[in-house]
Parts: sequence; structure tokens; C-alpha cells
Amino acid sequence: MIQSFNWDDIRVFLALSRSGSVRGASRRLKVTHATVSRRLRILEETIGVSLFERVTHGVSLSEVGREILPAAEEAEIAMQELDRRVFSRETQIAGKVRLSMSETLFLSILHPTIAAFQERYPMVELTLESSDLMAKLDQREADVVIRITRNPPPNAVGRRIAESPLGCYASLGYLAKRPALDRWISQSYEGAAKPVIPARISATGTSANSVQVMLRDGMGIGMLPCYMGDSDPLLCRVPDTELISDNTMWVLVHADIKENRRVRVLLDFLYEAMDGFKPLIEGRIPQKPIKA
Repeated sequence: MIQSFNWDDIRVFLALSRSGSVRGASRRLKVTHATVSRRLRILEETIGVSLFERVTHGVSLSEVGREILPAAEEAEIAMQELDRRVFSRETQIAGKVRLSMSETLFLSILHPTIAAFQERYPMVELTLESSDLMAKLDQREADVVIRITRNPPPNAVGRRIAESPLGCYASLGYLAKRPALDRWISQSYEGAAKPVIPARISATGTSANSVQVMLRDGMGIGMLPCYMGDSDPLLCRVPDTELISDNTMWVLVHADIKENRRVRVLLDFLYEAMDGFKPLIEGRIPQKPIKA
């Protein structure tokens, strides 16, 4: 019976156990609902028992499902290690590489770097994952990640790029007609939520991108990473404000795959490019003059 198991069926079992619904599992695996249901049916027919029970809002593991879950998780770890080891042995500078970074970093400064990499290595098929969350490198959710964090994963290797502080920014139009009590554009991020100058909160954005747009529109003053604020021609740093220490920017890869040729050329390319961006990331570039 063990020889009849299909790894794709086990992946569906694990996704269902973690999400609790066919919809959630299909979203995790990026397949259709029908595929999830079909794979589960095949696995249950192979084992000969039901692995899930229907509940009000989805599915719940049956007694047998709970018994086999640890073995399925061990199989997952083994398959992930096999995948990383096979990938690490590939020697061609051609094929897929997954790169994960925040959308703000890509749009602010790194999109020309990605274009230049693609021009130099046209046979590398680069998949860009835009996310603020740390990708699970051991599960190869990404091959290379650029992240702003104080705590890189223990299984990751790479390079510390720079400190990434926050600064206070506003549009020139706002500063030209600055009110007696400033308007503060808050962000759903602890370091940028509360005013650091005398101001009233007039709006809140759930992302740095939305805050950036509100600042451009002259709605007030707010906090942005220096690489966003200082690279935006429509914004300038608010006079007499200090940078706020926030986090550290890293380029990271799982130790098992760092010698894959495609990963290696991408890492080296990013290291060189981001060395040049270090003054911008750290808020050390000359500021735009503000006309009276």
C-alpha cells in the first residue's frame, strides 16, 4: 500500500489538515477545488478509510487522519530536503528561480536591478513573489529573499545589506502651506503608527504604499522607509526631524541551495546592486532643498 501513495495526495492531505477547508487547501496549493477533492478521494480509497469529517465550516481530521498526520509531516520534511538537495546540484544558468521581496522595495528601487539581471541572464526564468512575510526557505516558498528583519531564519545564509530606518516625509505642497497643528498619516505598522511630532492623526493606511500615495497628495506627514521616501521625487524629508531606527535589510537563501548556479548568479548580482543602494537605504543621501 505504501508504494501506492502519491506525494501530491499527501500534500493535499496536509494542506487540508492545516486550512480546514477545501477552499483553503486549494488556495495554499494553487490548484482548483476539484483537484483537492479528487486527490483526497484517491488517498482515502488507497488507505481504505476516511481521513476527514465534515464540520460546520469545512473539514476536520478523523481519528485515522490524526494518527497518520505525524508520518505525513515527516514525509513532507524528507521531500523538502530531497527537493533542496536536487536543486542545489543543478549546474545550468537556465531555469526557474523564485525571488521574494516586499512590493515597496521592488517598486521604489529594485525594479531596474531585476530588469538588468534578466538582460544579463535571459535564460533564467525569474518568479517574483511580492510579500512582506518571510518566505519559508526550507519549504522552498522562495529560493532567495530580500527582507527587513532583526531575526533571519536559523537555516538561512546570506548577507546583511544595511540598516533600514524610517523618516518623516511630506509633499512640498503640504510643507508650503503647513498648518499650525500637523496632520499625521498613520500606518498599520507599529513603528509608523503614532506621530513623532506634534500632530493629529487624520488618516491611516494599511500599507506603506497607501501611505506614500496619501503623502504625495498632500494629506499630511507620515513615516516611510528612507529607501521609499528619499527615492520619491514628489516627497521630501520633513525639516528638523530625526531618522527612527527600525530594522535591518538582508539578502537570504537556504544553506542547502546556495551553490545552485542560478541562485549563485542572482545572489552575486543582488549583492553588487544593493551595495550601491546602501546610502539610500540608510537615509544618508543629500536631501532635496525646500524652497521658502
